[in-house]
Amino acid sequence: MARATSGKRAVLSLGSNLGDRFDYLARAIGLMTAATGETLLAVSAVYETPPLEVGEDHGPYLNQVLILDTALTAAALLQRCQWVEQELGRPTERTGTRPRTIDIDLISFGAECLPGPGLQLPHPRYRQRRFVLLPLQEVYPDYHDPVTGESIANLLDACKDRSVLRRFTEAVRVLC
Repeated sequence: MARATSGKRAVLSLGSNLGDRFDYLARAIGLMTAATGETLLAVSAVYETPPLEVGEDHGPYLNQVLILDTALTAAALLQRCQWVEQELGRPTERTGTRPRTIDIDLISFGAECLPGPGLQLPHPRYRQRRFVLLPLQEVYPDYHDPVTGESIANLLDACKDRSVLRRFTEAVRVLC
């Protein structure tokens, strides 16, 4: 994924398990890339995944990974993600126990490492989530963890989550 960029390369994970899940993902992508300075570099296929850490009564999720080139700061990009979630009907409370129309996680932001509490980079649980790692490997096979330097292939091999991901779409766009 070599390309000259005007800003930082951001990895986003999108998920939906309410309503027209595919439409929510598509609308989220449109809203995320509508801002000046955002360039969509890659879009993974969409995977249907079982609910993780929330109980089986939630129903399956559709998940996808995006790679953006952004001129925003990490904090401003997180605010944009939260704005898109609200625009698409996600409740403002931030808990993992409710079904949602859309969930957008900022996985990584260039090589930045932030300890939190409001924004932690890279995302603290992405290494434990197959539904993030598999599509990330698909669109960004050269990705390395900003903290450990581990390759995406090694992260996926070490992931204890063995959930079965069903490819929902075949479309994968790498635009770089």
